[in-house]
Amino acid sequence: MDLHQMKRGRRAGTGLSTLYAGLVSTAAGLVVLGLLIIFTSLIHVRSVLVTAADNGARVAAITGNTQVAQQAVADTLTEAGLPQSYGGQSLWSMSSTSVTSGAAVPEVQVAVHYNAPILFPDLFAALGHPNSLPLTIPITVTASDVNETYFTSS
Repeated sequence: MDLHQMKRGRRAGTGLSTLYAGLVSTAAGLVVLGLLIIFTSLIHVRSVLVTAADNGARVAAITGNTQVAQQAVADTLTEAGLPQSYGGQSLWSMSSTSVTSGAAVPEVQVAVHYNAPILFPDLFAALGHPNSLPLTIPITVTASDVNETYFTSS
């Protein structure tokens, strides 16, 4: 047997290790891609919540009405396309309190609480970890504005 025949004999494998490496790297790549999509969607949700809290605080500061401020928050969430309920349960709530901070500087503070749904809750199920991600992640954003009704009311 010459050297050329020995080299050819070594190359006559089935390619199983290449197949397994391809499958593992594809699965890992899909998990990483899924995590990137989840985190970028959560960043988008937080950005929308900041805008909603700002809008709610501004409306509460002008009108002094919590229900109108709640409607402003709901409108902002609707315009952004965020789901407001899941399985019959509301995903968001708002708390509004008027506080005085400092030497008679009244302000309205609005906190928006949102349970952001996860896009791929079963992302790790293929790797043997069923239901390893929660269905929702709670996010709270607070905004404040000068209470204009304090200065305009008599």
